[in-house]
Amino acid sequence: MNLIKILTLLMMLIAGSFSHQATAQTTERAPLTSAERAQKWTDWMKKELTLTAEQEPKIHAINVKYADQMDDIKAEEGDRRSKFKEVRETNKAKDEELKAVLTPEQFTKYTEKKQERQQKMRENRKRGGK
Repeated sequence: MNLIKILTLLMMLIAGSFSHQATAQTTERAPLTSAERAQKWTDWMKKELTLTAEQEPKIHAINVKYADQMDDIKAEEGDRRSKFKEVRETNKAKDEELKAVLTPEQFTKYTEKKQERQQKMRENRKRGGK
């Protein structure tokens, strides 16, 4: 009788373990497309920088352009160092285009927020997170 109880309990634990693994695997997010990333950035900028109706489509076009370029860089063959350099140059070009559309106050706020995000990413990497 006790053996049956132990085996039943063991089977329930194993079934629960498989169920948890299946749930964990299905909740992982797929990477965003370049269009989705561009929209996400535009929405963030609209909220954080209080974009005007005139600025929003211009900012969205810039975000789409550079999200596509980042996808191209990721897809290229090459070592990490050269890709990192290319990403940095691309980000500088993007910032210059944004600077032409944003007010000086908006661009300053954008730069500050961008630095905060980069710092958080560095801290997460040090802790072993994403």
